[in-house]
Amino acid sequence: MKKVLFTILGCLIIFAVIGGAGYLYYQKQQHNEVRQQTAEKMIEKINQADPSDKKNPFGKDKKINDLTDDDMQLFIHEMAHQKVKADQKWGFILISKNRIDWLNRALDKNKFTHEKTYRTILTRWKNGDFSKAVQDHNTIWKLQGGTIGKATGLLSASEEKQYIEEQSKK
Repeated sequence: MKKVLFTILGCLIIFAVIGGAGYLYYQKQQHNEVRQQTAEKMIEKINQADPSDKKNPFGKDKKINDLTDDDMQLFIHEMAHQKVKADQKWGFILISKNRIDWLNRALDKNKFTHEKTYRTILTRWKNGDFSKAVQDHNTIWKLQGGTIGKATGLLSASEEKQYIEEQSKK
């Protein structure tokens, strides 16, 4: 009789532990899905912004005609952080079609020392090609005199989503 009771009690404990672990796993998956959907909605909203909007999409007061090489480098560099692995990253700007289009319009209106470099990067990005984002980052990083934070590889899609989520909490 004791043996049967211990067996039943043991089975109940095992089912409780497995059930509890399963429930925790389910909750974590639900939380991750909500976080991913939130990040995707945020990206979609930014990408749907009206590209004809003349306002600075970087949240700055600076007008398109007043952009300098330093501004272009800052914006491209901080957008590249979304795509690359680096030991150190300072600054983040979410990549959006509106931002890329606005910078391209600035290239058409203003004179920049490194215009060809900016145009090459932004044209590739406008076409959705981020395969050279490490090179793009490091090119701009060198122009800025970078010594720490050289890009070493591309983020995977899941790493990029995680990075965006982390940055959106700041």
